[in-house]
Amino acid sequence: MKLHKPKTHWLGILAVLLLNAGMTGAQELDDYIGMALKNSPAIKAQGLAYEASMQKIPQVRSWADPQVNASLFINPMMLPMGNQIGNLSVMQMLPRKNEFNIRESLATGQADLNLKEGRILANDLIYQVTTAWYALVANREMQALQQRNLDLLADIKTLAEAQFRQGNASMTDVLRVDVVKDDIQTNLEILADEQSAREKQFNLLLNQDPGTSLKYPDTLEALNAELLPVTTFDGHPQAALLDQRSEVANAIIESTNLSRKPVFGVGLQYTPLYRRKNASFELPPNTGRDMIMPMATVSIPIWRKQYDAAVREQHIAQAQFAEQKEALFLELRKDEEELGYQLEKTRANLLKRDRQYATTRQILDLLMSEYQNGSGTMEELLRVEQQLLNYRLEQIELKMNYYQLEAKRNMLYGNRNYNY
Repeated sequence: MKLHKPKTHWLGILAVLLLNAGMTGAQELDDYIGMALKNSPAIKAQGLAYEASMQKIPQVRSWADPQVNASLFINPMMLPMGNQIGNLSVMQMLPRKNEFNIRESLATGQADLNLKEGRILANDLIYQVTTAWYALVANREMQALQQRNLDLLADIKTLAEAQFRQGNASMTDVLRVDVVKDDIQTNLEILADEQSAREKQFNLLLNQDPGTSLKYPDTLEALNAELLPVTTFDGHPQAALLDQRSEVANAIIESTNLSRKPVFGVGLQYTPLYRRKNASFELPPNTGRDMIMPMATVSIPIWRKQYDAAVREQHIAQAQFAEQKEALFLELRKDEEELGYQLEKTRANLLKRDRQYATTRQILDLLMSEYQNGSGTMEELLRVEQQLLNYRLEQIELKMNYYQLEAKRNMLYGNRNYNY
């Protein structure tokens, strides 16, 4: 007895191949996103702004420059110790306690604002690259579908010619097929031109030569499983920027409070003297010994209204940032609800089109059999054939829209899958 091996082995191989193709496409998209983030001039500019801002740290950690004063008397001043010919003094202001750390914290926080603004640009760029990628794949799949449709029309034309030769149909049936084929051929040319333009635009997103060859799959993947709900928008770059601005306001408050404290300074004064000779009168002791005098100074901030106002300004700014963040979250939640609805609507329409496509395909097969038997009409056959094509085109467009909506949803949460 001959044994028949089950087909599960081949089905498993097919499933693995499809899975690998999907993973390859996703990896290619990730690679292009990484390339876009690396090559973006706008993101590079924010990185340079960050590096420039970080140069403020050595500045704020530096001591104040010492003050040196020198004076020379045109006529020496007579003092008991001798005649004074001038003065030389040096004064060094001392940093307050923790002043360097406080100033550095403020400078670092302000520099980090540039990184946060760069993340906003990166988040938007990831979305642009992703949507452009799915449009490229969808266009390629549409071209392949139109080409297969031309092959189907060629079979229908062959059938019409056979029926004409047998006297079961008129030449108009053949011409009707030619009209539809010409329309499909024109659509193919339009799609090819559109694909060329999309590839150039995609290369420009990557900041590379518009003519660079691109790698992307021939078909869109099947839809993902149900999306898992995300309950927080803290990962959104705009929210992170507002949090950073609030932290900078705290650092400014701390720096302002530091300015309320007195500043001390220490120094030395050197007074050169020389002994008087042949003076008309004697002023003892006239030793001519130079004098050195230690000095201290203090700057006392008495007028404090300016500091109080500066602190209130930052508290008001923090309240503003909190309200802006709340407004941002409300807007993101509204967008999330709309996107959730659109995703479910797109999924439902795609399932409907899948069912309609399967049924219409059966109808087309029946109509071709009827026409071959002489009981069907070419008009109805071509109408159903075009309807079948439109269903398939809508399926591709719905899948593209679904993935683009999903990309926008990921943007709302800050594209957490990417480290940028």
